[in-house]
Amino acid sequence: MSMAEVGKSPASAASPPEPRRRRTTLPGWARGLLWKLLRLVVSIWAVLTLTFLMIQFIPGDPVRLALGPDAPASLVEERRQQLGLDQPLIVQYLDYWGRMLTGDFGDSLLTQQPVSLLVEARIANTATIVALSLLAVTVIAILGGLLVGIATHRGRRPTLKTGFTLATGVAAALPDFLVAVGLVFLFAVTFTVFPVAGASGAESFVLPTLAITLGSAATMMRVVRSSTAVVLDQDYMLVARAKRLPATRVYLRHGLPNLLTAALTLGGLQLGTVVTGTIVVENVFAIPGLGTALVQALITRDYPVVQTIMVLLASAVLILNLLIDVALGALDPRSKRQRG
Repeated sequence: MSMAEVGKSPASAASPPEPRRRRTTLPGWARGLLWKLLRLVVSIWAVLTLTFLMIQFIPGDPVRLALGPDAPASLVEERRQQLGLDQPLIVQYLDYWGRMLTGDFGDSLLTQQPVSLLVEARIANTATIVALSLLAVTVIAILGGLLVGIATHRGRRPTLKTGFTLATGVAAALPDFLVAVGLVFLFAVTFTVFPVAGASGAESFVLPTLAITLGSAATMMRVVRSSTAVVLDQDYMLVARAKRLPATRVYLRHGLPNLLTAALTLGGLQLGTVVTGTIVVENVFAIPGLGTALVQALITRDYPVVQTIMVLLASAVLILNLLIDVALGALDPRSKRQRG
């Protein structure tokens, strides 16, 4: 018997090994979704905090600046109390959070009307322009990029590829307000096809949607065309063509789904561009939306209106980006975005 065996006690020698405890972990998709929700909460916290501090960082008295130097001191003090500016900073911050989360946006400094009424009257026009622009950007970019990618695959039609690259580069570089002014001059003043301003009907949204769509669609088309060149050289595409499947089935069933991940990824990045473009274009076409209300409130220093609209627009972009993240994970479970 060896010395090691002698040193062992009978109890330790007879005791069975302890079973391993299984660690209960969430599935990968659940962890990814929780991480995305956490990022959304942190981002919304940052938006609310920054919009709250906006008033605090304004030099001087924001109420006096909004009402003008000739406003009576009693009126200024009354407005300060309405905004809660006479309270300690932490009380103002907590009250601001409570009001924003419950939908109590306060009253306008100038009109004394609830800000929620202004939002309800204008949000439909802004939502319509944003939705139409996103739909147009997605459809035009995916179909246009796919068709050009197929036509110029493996060096074919170099003239088309050069013209496409040049045209999309110029379109992507043009600012939205310049495109909007050009569309007004061409289709509303010269040919009077569409109305110049206002939101009197469905035709009023055609030119604003085109002005916002042009640059974003051009940027996405370039990405989709490049992705098409990569997808068409994959083995599964070569096998599909070797089986002599119809061209529509090869490109739409096997090629298109693999292009959507790149298109959706860039589409999420373009959301902010579309929303900011909506603010500019609404003012060019005098559409009564949140964009025109935001600019008017900035000019008149109506800070409750400015805070509310900025929070709503930023939150909408963040929530839409979350939905795009979830859609990307559903289309491609292997994506890193799905794992958070």
